[in-house]
Amino acid sequence: PLTVIRVASDMALADETASPRQQRSLHRIQRAGRDMEAVIDAFLILAREADVEPQLEMFDVTEIVRYEVDTAAELLTDRPVHVELHGIEGVELHGPPRVLQVVVSNLVRNACNYTDEGRVDVYVEHDRVRVRDTGIGMSAQALARAFEPFYRAEPERPQGTGLGLSIVRRLCKRFGWTVTLTSEPGQGTEATVIFR
Repeated sequence: PLTVIRVASDMALADETASPRQQRSLHRIQRAGRDMEAVIDAFLILAREADVEPQLEMFDVTEIVRYEVDTAAELLTDRPVHVELHGIEGVELHGPPRVLQVVVSNLVRNACNYTDEGRVDVYVEHDRVRVRDTGIGMSAQALARAFEPFYRAEPERPQGTGLGLSIVRRLCKRFGWTVTLTSEPGQGTEATVIFR
């Protein structure tokens, strides 16, 4: 189904009579299709036995993080939240790029979902990616449960299922990465993924 979506949207984008609004919608469809492919890959990796290694390659961390920051910025057009990428170029990692895409996507989108106004800053460093927001933050009790499946700090918020951070932790554990959260109520949250 995702291949059909990708091919059909490619063909529609080739139509020179498409309006700018239709072009934007088609680009969003393509981006969502790529995101779904990454999520499916990540779930397949988690479903496989631990001794079955997924395909690993050298890839540019900053490129993947930039893609996720750009996606988040597109989704925030009607909200007073600014998303910005900071950091260094040319940070490379040996691993599955789509797994990092799912990890970063979840962290950036969580930051955006729990920031009603303010900033989300994403930092690429030599051995880590940090996502810092100025959102609602979490209490010590919420922080202690943040990685539990289906747990949501504010269940009344419409976004999310409470699975994102649980998936992030499982993926990081699978590849020897460490994910940590620090937070203060009303001050925001910082999520860090450290590559070893």
